[in-house]
Amino acid sequence: MLQGGMDTGHFPPSSLDAAGIGPLWLRGRWTGDRMSARLPSGLRLSLARAGHAFILAWHGEDGATLTVRDGGGHALSTFPLAPGEQGVFLPAGSATLDASAPGRLGLYPRSKLGLKLHAVLNGRFPGLPALRRWREASAAARDLRATHAALLEHSDARRQERALAFRRYRARFVGDFDTVPPAGAAPRLCFLGPLGRDMEAAAARLAALAAQSDPNWRFIAFLPEEAPPALAAFASTQAARDPRLLVREAEGCPASAINMQVEGLEDGLVCLLPHEGLPTPDAVALLRDAFARHPEAIAAYTDEERTGADGLPEAGLFKPAYNRHLLRATDYVGALLAVRTAAFRSAGGLHDGLGPVTLHEFHLRLLEPLAPGAILHIPRIAFSAPEPEPVDPRLTAEAVESVLGTSVDVLPGGAVRPHLSPPKERPLVSLIIPTRDRADLLGMALRSLIAMTAYRDFEIVIVDNGSVMPETFALFEEIKAIWPATQVVRDDGAFNYPRICNAGVAAARGEMICLLNNDIEVVEAEWLDEMVALASLPGAGIVGAKLLFPDRTIQHAGVIAGLFAYAGHWFAHATATA
Repeated sequence: MLQGGMDTGHFPPSSLDAAGIGPLWLRGRWTGDRMSARLPSGLRLSLARAGHAFILAWHGEDGATLTVRDGGGHALSTFPLAPGEQGVFLPAGSATLDASAPGRLGLYPRSKLGLKLHAVLNGRFPGLPALRRWREASAAARDLRATHAALLEHSDARRQERALAFRRYRARFVGDFDTVPPAGAAPRLCFLGPLGRDMEAAAARLAALAAQSDPNWRFIAFLPEEAPPALAAFASTQAARDPRLLVREAEGCPASAINMQVEGLEDGLVCLLPHEGLPTPDAVALLRDAFARHPEAIAAYTDEERTGADGLPEAGLFKPAYNRHLLRATDYVGALLAVRTAAFRSAGGLHDGLGPVTLHEFHLRLLEPLAPGAILHIPRIAFSAPEPEPVDPRLTAEAVESVLGTSVDVLPGGAVRPHLSPPKERPLVSLIIPTRDRADLLGMALRSLIAMTAYRDFEIVIVDNGSVMPETFALFEEIKAIWPATQVVRDDGAFNYPRICNAGVAAARGEMICLLNNDIEVVEAEWLDEMVALASLPGAGIVGAKLLFPDRTIQHAGVIAGLFAYAGHWFAHATATA
């Protein structure tokens, strides 16, 4: 579903912006072999302690390179330039930008207010009075800021900026859990998994376990088939030193080998380790503490972090509380799941022959029958690993189908979605649409609803909050003729969105209510089928749809309360399949 507010698309901002909001051009001089531009003092001050991502404009030849230097002339970074606008990361201490070819360099303000003021002062709004100029400039700056956000979203500049922010977060909140449950307060945690692909990986994994603040763990480590003699000797030496390490040879299918070892364990906690990745020093303590405080729990999982090519942490993987529907789409539970040994066995253990979806299929079989209260999410990072290789979504779809017994669609971008159908007794849905004039927007919304919506058991309730334009009333009559199950409720009071919506609900006949803005456009026929199917599930109360900007980036896929001091949109300006 599309929602208005942006009509720029994926083009260089300079070719889009009718208001002529260009960058802040830097003063540069050609020195014979480079064009050097010193950053303004205010910007140098803001970059004194931390680097930031910017939108940079380059008016010069393609293939030139840009070198970012500090105040002493030392190079901090170098990257290629392309004509137009691009995302760039200016490291801490940046003072000068040097281009390898003649041209002009410019930067756009980063902040919302800064870009708005820049638009007011430098945009083209000829002949407008001050208040109208402010409004027009604000709207133009909003659209330009959205374009910049889309341009930056998946850029290397944004990745570097987020990595720095995450490392600051990590220094304060990762690896600092200082509670160690007594041995009798919670079961011992038994890790099972590969020792490591080579000596370096094996040593790192054993060192991470030896560094655990909670000593109540065991590691059943599997040597790779035909392990090098040096790796086997190293494993044997380490096992002799620490009785908590048991080394086994991986014979045949890894799934069967793990199941066999679990069968021989006493009741406790089991946690499967992937080929790559290390637990943080407080991982065992976090997991055992969760089971100590929640003796009814069957399974618990933690947040993770991703490391870059240099091995340094660069992003957090912050997971939600148990989300049954999300797990059906992707294995968000991830690497560090601790489960009671008895539950592992009763779920049937790991299944052979599933390759990269072995754990996802097991997580579904294990967690689907459990009550949500038996599944804990520990909102702390406790595992560090590089980004895993992507999984063929067709394999994921087959695994989900085998567990759920329903058909599964593979979506663009690689996610999967089980196909849910509305109840046989299809409920009437009342679409409540508040409006005041704007027949252009409302007409698109109503016509696309009627033309595109596959689920036909709906009525339209338009709540008219003081419209006066003739074309609005003509539209009302047109829609009533096209879709007789349409009514217009008049509300001439001052604008109050909750009251207007409530007036529509009071007039509605449907078993379900769907609140819609007047500036949407339906772009997927089965949108209402899926919302009705989800809303009809036991325990469901509210279902939301993903909204897209006209350039097909996400407007929001939910609202996060507390973000930016009050609330914010989730995944704003990310690609539609993010």
